[in-house]
Amino acid sequence: MSLQVISPFETPGDQGALPPAALGLQGAAAVADDLAAAQRGDNLAFARLIRAHQSRVFSVALRLTGSREDAEELAQDAFVQLHAALAQVTGPSHVLHWLLRTVSHRSIDRLRARERAPRLVQIDADHEPAGCDNATDPLWARRLQRLLLQLPAAPRAVVTLRFQEDLEPTEIAAALDMPVNTVKSHLRRSLEWLRAQQAGDGHGH
Repeated sequence: MSLQVISPFETPGDQGALPPAALGLQGAAAVADDLAAAQRGDNLAFARLIRAHQSRVFSVALRLTGSREDAEELAQDAFVQLHAALAQVTGPSHVLHWLLRTVSHRSIDRLRARERAPRLVQIDADHEPAGCDNATDPLWARRLQRLLLQLPAAPRAVVTLRFQEDLEPTEIAAALDMPVNTVKSHLRRSLEWLRAQQAGDGHGH
């Protein structure tokens, strides 16, 4: 199947892409209906599944890789893999869990495959992922984005899933195939480092 994932910043308004907070009970019911139809071979239903989740999937990939090009490719790969695994998906929450797990692992693999440390890529303020609110302190929020890109792959994924996707440590552990204690350790050490940077302590992670 040929799929095209449009980044959430280029999605036309009439495409019906849902922001992260939009999937309430009604949205979950719609996803359940589309999932059932997609499992029966309805490609239009699967396209609606993509539009319902692409913003979050792209956002996670962008936060982890710091590269818009990589994020679009990894989001595309995640949806292709989801299409191949539709028979194994059991419900709306499983769709989101499956996608976040897949794109997180793929992003970590991409980072680890790079021959040198990830580049410090400034995320354009006009192209910030959905759910990012810089209203309180835009300058610090942008600096935080750059600092996040300095974290190693696994801690970066943990921090992103905890504070962008609001997942609990147990959910992060399941998504990343990581012990809960390791998740908590990554969170603690990463937050200590980020706070030190915010306070002006330039020591490395």
